[in-house]
Amino acid sequence: MDERSNGRARAVTGPRVLVPIAEVAASAYRAVFTRLGLLLELAWIPLLAMLAATLLPGYLQFYLGWHVIPAWRGDRYGLGIEDLIEVAAGLLCLNAFAVRWHQAMLFTGEGKAPPGVFPRAWLRFILYTLLLYLVSAMVLAVLLLASAEADAAPYLAPLAGLAITFIWAGMVRCSLLFPAAAFGHPLGFGGAWRAMRGNSWRLLGCGIIACAPAMLVVIVLLSGLSTELHLDQTGAIVPLGFFILRGVIETCMNFIIVALGASVLSTFYRRILLRGLGTF
Repeated sequence: MDERSNGRARAVTGPRVLVPIAEVAASAYRAVFTRLGLLLELAWIPLLAMLAATLLPGYLQFYLGWHVIPAWRGDRYGLGIEDLIEVAAGLLCLNAFAVRWHQAMLFTGEGKAPPGVFPRAWLRFILYTLLLYLVSAMVLAVLLLASAEADAAPYLAPLAGLAITFIWAGMVRCSLLFPAAAFGHPLGFGGAWRAMRGNSWRLLGCGIIACAPAMLVVIVLLSGLSTELHLDQTGAIVPLGFFILRGVIETCMNFIIVALGASVLSTFYRRILLRGLGTF
């Protein structure tokens, strides 16, 4: 067992570390908004790929009339194939960027990540994302479909909300899976759960403080533009310029939110699992 493995073992079993919320949230803002050049350097390839997946299907279908995307059964539920393309692109592109940003945060004083760490970490990020989010989506879908039945028990709808709350709490508790994979020393679900002991609510608070203001700015901006262009009226046609602008803003904001969240997570990982190893 090498020095880092010993350090992780001591961190999981040693004295509990309580991570300061305000300090970590402030450091996340500094890490992102004082290094926008680094963000663009790490994000430009996945950003362009995600922009293409976000804009091209809708542009071809709604503005050029090219119905090249076949209809599928999901359309009846308001979910088109273009939505699935966007979700798949987000899964691949945002996770690729998240790995790079985690590594930029974790290897600051040690140079670049060792060769071969990125592809393994990227696959782990995708796997963790699918496991955590698909489980929550499946549970929610089952409960909502059951509660939508005419003879459904009245307690099913509150049960759905409670189940999703517990699932999301479990996802927060296991969040150190991501920076550990990016660092090249992956944790198991049990190890990540134990390492976060006493800090789950602190991580949630840091995430809200770091990410909510940026999300609120985008929501207010796009809402104001929609109202100004009268797009909130039924049957309103979305101008091509606004369609492109909205896609660019939303896509860029996704990367900023990922960078803020990864900055918070990396700081938690350094303070909880890398303490005493001279890495922060």
